[in-house]
Amino acid sequence: SLGSFLNYAGMLCNNKALRNIEGGCRLGRIVMKVSSKRFGSSSDQKAKLCFQYYALIAYYSEPFQHCRDMLREGVEAGLGAGDVRYSFLNALNSIRLGLLSGKNLQDLLKETEYYLSMMGKQKENQTKALMLMFHETISLLISNSEYTAPTIATGSIIPPLQHCFHKALQSFFKSRSERCNHFAEKIMQAAEGGRQHHIFITFYYALNSFKVAEIVHTKKINAVPDQALSAFRAAAEHSKDNFQNKVELLEAELYNRDGENDKAKASYAAAIASARLSKFIHEEGLACEKAALHHKKIGETSEALNYFTKAQECYKKW
Repeated sequence: SLGSFLNYAGMLCNNKALRNIEGGCRLGRIVMKVSSKRFGSSSDQKAKLCFQYYALIAYYSEPFQHCRDMLREGVEAGLGAGDVRYSFLNALNSIRLGLLSGKNLQDLLKETEYYLSMMGKQKENQTKALMLMFHETISLLISNSEYTAPTIATGSIIPPLQHCFHKALQSFFKSRSERCNHFAEKIMQAAEGGRQHHIFITFYYALNSFKVAEIVHTKKINAVPDQALSAFRAAAEHSKDNFQNKVELLEAELYNRDGENDKAKASYAAAIASARLSKFIHEEGLACEKAALHHKKIGETSEALNYFTKAQECYKKW
């Protein structure tokens, strides 16, 4: 079946032993083209196929925003076909990619609340519990106030890696470096079950490690940015749109650490430009913030102030 081919494509992308991202993505695209030609947009399988491809495979090679748009189509297809389970799995992953691609947080929060209301009517308790984690993360990123979590239905269990993913992301943007490191390491050390979280959290784990290294000087911590840079250079070969800005910001931070100021300046500027091109407003702001800190460090106050202002503008838009 088409679903079985997508299962195999997912294994090629996410299984360490098989690891063939190019082959997995190519197979996935073929399956989706066959599905479109054979069934058009009316297939009862569309919601499931959208989830399998756009949530688990396509983000390696296709822009996050496109994957999110297709997942949202999968939501509607599932509702139309009565496939509530895959409709809501698509909803969950559309929110995930919306958050990671820098969609406006207020809009994303409203969308999350809309999906939560739908899940409540259908009694999709497990998926609702996972969606509530996104609601918490988005709410905390918007506001510094404490988050009061809605009641989760009895029997709903948040998988440990899901919990760690959210806590690491929340901690990173709240500048709680040791807490971020704690949760991110749990994901990095996980076996195959954490592959979907691994690629996304690696970037923030690596950036955070520079702060942790100021407190804890170990070979393990110092090696994190170089390892992450190697992983993202490989990822950028499949999708510069999704990963090139991450390569350039990690390069900039390494140059900054090693005192290569001219190279650092060039790489910060490149990271900002790439994030802007990819419409990752949050990571554009992050690159501006890191550039500001670099200029402040080397005594270039006016440049630092300019970058801090740009960072603030990006975060406000986010």
